[in-house]
Amino acid sequence: MKKIVVKVGSNLLVKDDGAIDKEYMVELARTLARFWQEDNQVVLVTSGAKAAGYGVAFHKDVDQDLYIKQALCAIGQVQLMKLYEGVFDFYGIKVAQLLMNRDDFSNRKRFLNLRNTLIGLLEMGFLPIVNENDTVSTEEISFGDNDVLAAMFAIGWKSDYLFLLSTVDGIIDEAGNKIGEYNFHTRLKKLPGNGWGTGGIQTKIRAARAASAAGVESCISNGKTLENLEKFIKGESIGTRFKARNAISSKKAWIGFLSSPSGVVVINRGAELALKKSKSLLPVGVIKIEGDFHTGDIVDVLTEKGNRIGKGITNFNSTEMRKIIGLKSIEAKKALGYDCPTAFIHTDNFWREG
Repeated sequence: MKKIVVKVGSNLLVKDDGAIDKEYMVELARTLARFWQEDNQVVLVTSGAKAAGYGVAFHKDVDQDLYIKQALCAIGQVQLMKLYEGVFDFYGIKVAQLLMNRDDFSNRKRFLNLRNTLIGLLEMGFLPIVNENDTVSTEEISFGDNDVLAAMFAIGWKSDYLFLLSTVDGIIDEAGNKIGEYNFHTRLKKLPGNGWGTGGIQTKIRAARAASAAGVESCISNGKTLENLEKFIKGESIGTRFKARNAISSKKAWIGFLSSPSGVVVINRGAELALKKSKSLLPVGVIKIEGDFHTGDIVDVLTEKGNRIGKGITNFNSTEMRKIIGLKSIEAKKALGYDCPTAFIHTDNFWREG
């Protein structure tokens, strides 16, 4: 049994005139139904609510104020789910909707609740359909694009495969050739977008790189050729592959890719070397901190040169840390006047970049 996340964007779901492409939705449902009927677990991450809302409300201008866009997304969500319910019902599959924002991943308790809900839906035989909750999204809590949402979902769920479906055959290099396996140093061809999608190829690359770094085999491929999904799983060279790296624990995956930092800590060279050797970060290795954070919050860890080397869960709040920066463990306890943890960030709660 494989765990598969498929993201389909507005550029595939919406025709040039702004209408939802129902024929494409039928083919998409047929493809995912085949995976489902082979006892795989499938999650669909979808865009298209805004476009569906425009179609119902007869608003063709995509340059609307935020509150109008959010209202149209509320209208469109209903229409989109009606369509998905219909096409999947044809193949005997029931669906459920999950609407979420970045906060649902950043807050560990809410993230665990989300994962439990997902497990419950799959156990009851419902195929989850995921979308960003655009009706309440603001810049602070939005993903920016459903490619990012799909990657975060794949990481949090620890899926086997992530498919980011596009309107091109994969990533194209400067010479116009498709890249079979992604290489960070390859120079890419710039491709135009359209008014219905919010992301571009760079967004898809960032999303696929994050998922592959967390152990998820990822692929950017042409969603108009849906048989590519099955071919990729069988090992064929389809689209652009992002090879899965060594899987990390669910907790460290959450720290590294799903959480939002509440502050910054700058460390000295000795602490940098210690973290690279999988040792804990002690107060003596801290040079300065930025921001206000609480015990248990996430902070970015930077070198003296300003390079981020990781993220971690703090054992102290920012007020305490400002009192013990640069102190040894025994000195830190004296400075605070009470017994306290030895480490500022324990190695088990630290995710290292790269």
